Amino acid sequence: MKKIITLIIAALFLTCLYAQEEKTPKRSLLSYSADFVLEFEPAVYINPESTLVSAPSPVVYPISIGFLWPDDTIFAVQPTISFFMMHHLFYNNMALPAEIENRTTTTLSFMVNIPLVFSIFLAKSRFQIYGGPGMLIRFGLLSPGVKDSDTGWTGSAGGDADSINQWFWNDMRWFYLNLGGSWLYNLPHAIKAGPVINCCIPIGGLISSQNVQGMMISVGIKICR
Repeated sequence: MKKIITLIIAALFLTCLYAQEEKTPKRSLLSYSADFVLEFEPAVYINPESTLVSAPSPVVYPISIGFLWPDDTIFAVQPTISFFMMHHLFYNNMALPAEIENRTTTTLSFMVNIPLVFSIFLAKSRFQIYGGPGMLIRFGLLSPGVKDSDTGWTGSAGGDADSINQWFWNDMRWFYLNLGGSWLYNLPHAIKAGPVINCCIPIGGLISSQNVQGMMISVGIKICR
């Protein structure tokens, strides 16, 4: 008797599930649309090292562009790329943020993120939380006014620049975890905008150096269309 009841319940469940699927229109991948994403979010780049040899945790100004796909579902992906610039010096076998008068390199920084987004749709807005892997791609170039032969920690500024670039890539210091959230309000002309907060955690750095060197916390505005 128990087996019969179980079979009847299972049959009813499958029947209801099939009926629900029949009512829900199926969508192809081409039917999903995407939102263009633009973010302006000043960030604090955490530097736990002594300010006697490096700069205090500097503020950087990333500009981020990307897209949200799909733009009308609970779960989506939001690939973005951010760009900002910094100054670095090399000290005690570490690439550290530098003040402009003590800099060795001008560092071009690109953060690539591919987070999974969970959206809660409200009457006139949507709340989003997201997280996913990130990759910080950095290129340290000798700063204007700094010569290759100038004195450096390794013996010359040119040697320091090479060591800075090696440090960026060694021990997976490029690998990050990006966590964040935003609250977007519906505006005219299909524009959505609102505050955004992000935290970029240097997973590779935490493992190799056991500190939060390179963590970035940002607050700004996000615009989608």
